[in-house]
Amino acid sequence: MFDITQETIKSLRRRLDRREISAEELCSEFLKVSEAMNPGLKALALITGEEALSAAKTAQVRIDKGEACALTGIPAIINDNIMTEDITTACGSKMLADFIPPYNAGVIEQLKSADYVLLGKATVDEFGLGGSPRSGLAVSSGFAPYLLGTDTDGAIRRAAAFYGLTGLRPTYGRVSRYGLAAFASSLDQIGPIAKTAEDCAIILNSISVHDPRDAASFGNPNNEDFTNGINAGVKGLKIAVPKEFFSDNVSDEVRTALLEAAKTLEKQGAELINVSVKMTDYAAQTFCIISSAEAASNLSRYDGVNYGLRGEGASYAEQIVDSRSKGFGSEIKSRIMFGNFVLSGENYNDYFMKARRLRQKIKAEYDDIFKNSDVILTPAVSDLSGKTGKFISAEHYLADFCTVSASLAGLPCVTTACGYRVSGMPIGISLTGKKFGEATILQIADCLERVFYPENFS
Repeated sequence: MFDITQETIKSLRRRLDRREISAEELCSEFLKVSEAMNPGLKALALITGEEALSAAKTAQVRIDKGEACALTGIPAIINDNIMTEDITTACGSKMLADFIPPYNAGVIEQLKSADYVLLGKATVDEFGLGGSPRSGLAVSSGFAPYLLGTDTDGAIRRAAAFYGLTGLRPTYGRVSRYGLAAFASSLDQIGPIAKTAEDCAIILNSISVHDPRDAASFGNPNNEDFTNGINAGVKGLKIAVPKEFFSDNVSDEVRTALLEAAKTLEKQGAELINVSVKMTDYAAQTFCIISSAEAASNLSRYDGVNYGLRGEGASYAEQIVDSRSKGFGSEIKSRIMFGNFVLSGENYNDYFMKARRLRQKIKAEYDDIFKNSDVILTPAVSDLSGKTGKFISAEHYLADFCTVSASLAGLPCVTTACGYRVSGMPIGISLTGKKFGEATILQIADCLERVFYPENFS
């Protein structure tokens, strides 16, 4: 038996179609890994073994008929803040500890139409706030070849950076948000974490579908194949390198590795362009204000009456206070309080409206850079501390520094590895593209992977 934990979606597809292994056997092997390792790692909030084996059996019928598509029979893990019908979706919160959705999210509908196999739900920070890289741990540990995650402030990209994987945040609206437990609606986006850029492209082909239930959804109107740029190289592409992302906020080790990666792309035929993105100095603060305001609004529905943990009390008001006090964690509470603060009448113009104007300036600055460039190259994270997955500073702005600008601008961004630290931790590099520019950033990420990890493509 080959080592399933090292296989990609592409290689597993080939093995399934050649009948080297059945979908049920593949599912069983992955379940053995997760059931053995998850008690210690706690990467999964829930393992769906019975449902997975049933889905694998259905997938095998389709494979035997020669009607399999790219993800048929391929096991997957889904973030626990994406709705899965009749399967607990707790969103990492006591507020929804026993919630079983009566419907599937839009992306789950697309995956089910391909007869995918759901192995389990990934552990998330409360309502997908994004600080934890544990979703990347599930893929790197071999629980499944890919995971469908969520990215508000950079969670997908940071998870990929921590564990030497490839993570894609698509253009805002490319993938339906219907059935995603909303945290900050104008920033939330669903995307894949996998072992290669090609696998991310394969997944995006399957999930980028217009959904009328999501007002921001546009899907893939041109029926673009996101794998077209795979193994095409980077000759002729223009790559912007903004000086602000290589300042003192970034460690010498990360800065050196990324500049070497940029030179590697230049040797492969790309053109490097030095640019400046001055508005990035305000990106983290802007993000904090807008996301907290939207979170305060979105999470107001969880009151123990309409949704969530039922509170106790002699009056309706006491029941709500009890529900939200017990149901929400400290970080969510602080975001809600800050969001209500910036939305209050006396602060609305000074905080929220200014943040909205700053967001437009950030978008405009990116638009100017893309007039002469195809992508923007930046670090995925400023630095890491040891192997614990913790940032050097406890302050959120350091965690968000390298990721929130793309979120605010609604642009596609992919993270992959471009080497390792002396400590053994991978170094992540991010490539931000133009709106609808997923194929280009995946093309460049694929080039880097083939240069730095040629053994994966032998």
